[in-house]
Amino acid sequence: MLTTRRKLAIAIACAALVPAFALTRAVSSDHADTPQIAAAPGTDITDVFIFPSPANSNNVVLAMCVSPLIPTGQAASRVFDPNVLYQFKIDNTGDFVEDLVIQATFTGSGAAQKVMIAGPARPARTGNVTEALSPSATTGTIGQTFNPLSDLKAFAGAREDPFFFDLEQFFKILPDRATPITGTPDPTPNTPKATTWRAAGQARDFLAGMNLLAIVVELPKTQVRGSGDGKIRVWCTTSK
Repeated sequence: MLTTRRKLAIAIACAALVPAFALTRAVSSDHADTPQIAAAPGTDITDVFIFPSPANSNNVVLAMCVSPLIPTGQAASRVFDPNVLYQFKIDNTGDFVEDLVIQATFTGSGAAQKVMIAGPARPARTGNVTEALSPSATTGTIGQTFNPLSDLKAFAGAREDPFFFDLEQFFKILPDRATPITGTPDPTPNTPKATTWRAAGQARDFLAGMNLLAIVVELPKTQVRGSGDGKIRVWCTTSK
């Protein structure tokens, strides 16, 4: 089982709001939420993280987690979908439109899969229409840290899933959600079996031992700050 920090400051399924890099805490996650997403794990964003670099207080770290529910022992064989454009979108002017993007694309397969990073740069298009930018000339290999630019560090590869979730209790509270993981619907979907989460210390982490794929970039805060209200807003997208 691969390891990662389980103390990440912010986990949010689609966006992170960071006031002047003084982080506030939010928790959310999304794993295989629909049968369609479960069938295309390379596009499945589980969490987005943003936190100050523990090694350099002038830097910020952005992380996107995708392709969840990888069993122990299979992480080394999983790679990113080469047909997907992975993006961090950053609004630094307060208008909720991305001013900068950092993109990751992949070629090849297996342990030699190549990682390419573009940005941070202004996007060619904004909103629901995306366009791949020219990546840095320096490429990396999955599972290894590299520097696409002299002041940007990147990693893409398997990590332990950092999110704690009691899925069993979730389906007792909301049985109508069934589960795209097994495809087995609840026989009585309109009858909750529980109304609250388990008491502290009794919850069962369904994701314990599970892995996922993470894309992580570290760069100077000055590269993502803007002229807006002193906040940056970060969200991630996957596009085929």
